[in-house]
Amino acid sequence: MRAYKFIRAIAKVLAKIVFRVEYHGRENEPTNGGFIAFSNHTSFTDPVFTACAIKQPLYFMAKSDLLKSKFMQIVFKLCHIVTVHRGESDIAALRKTCDIVKSGNSVGIYPQGTRIPQDCPKPDEALAGIGLMATRTKADLVPVTICYGKKNKKPKLFRKVHVYIGKPITYEEYSTINEHPNSHEIAIYAFSKLCEDFNKYNHG
Repeated sequence: MRAYKFIRAIAKVLAKIVFRVEYHGRENEPTNGGFIAFSNHTSFTDPVFTACAIKQPLYFMAKSDLLKSKFMQIVFKLCHIVTVHRGESDIAALRKTCDIVKSGNSVGIYPQGTRIPQDCPKPDEALAGIGLMATRTKADLVPVTICYGKKNKKPKLFRKVHVYIGKPITYEEYSTINEHPNSHEIAIYAFSKLCEDFNKYNHG
């Protein structure tokens, strides 16, 4: 992951200068074992903010459509990004990602599945994928809430961005939200925690 760390180091500097980004709650990041970091998704810059907020290197999941660009092909290769065929049941990508977590590494995922520029994310926008990954790995789910301010649906140059790392949602918590929670119910539950943080912190 040397290339990832090098690219992230450059991204941190640029994010601080261009978006004046501030990170909060970094003490909430788990220190043992692999986990699943998940964020709200409104802009193509979100993976940058998520990667910079989390100290541990992340293996991101991203749609295969982005590979049409030669530049993105290089980025995907250097940063070990797992490609997903959007709109399909990509079992191979899911298995690969679960194996990454089980091996003690961590992944980044966007439960909404695509960018949704909006004032506030909603729990029912979460797709079942993150829930399925959670049940297969029993890993902690770590909400990373990206806030651009009430008046902005996307980041704006030189306007401050706040990124909040929430407390981990453990397997013991999400596996007992009801008697036999399914993947979609777990996904909605986890994303509802992020939405709560968004409503709490998105101001200015």
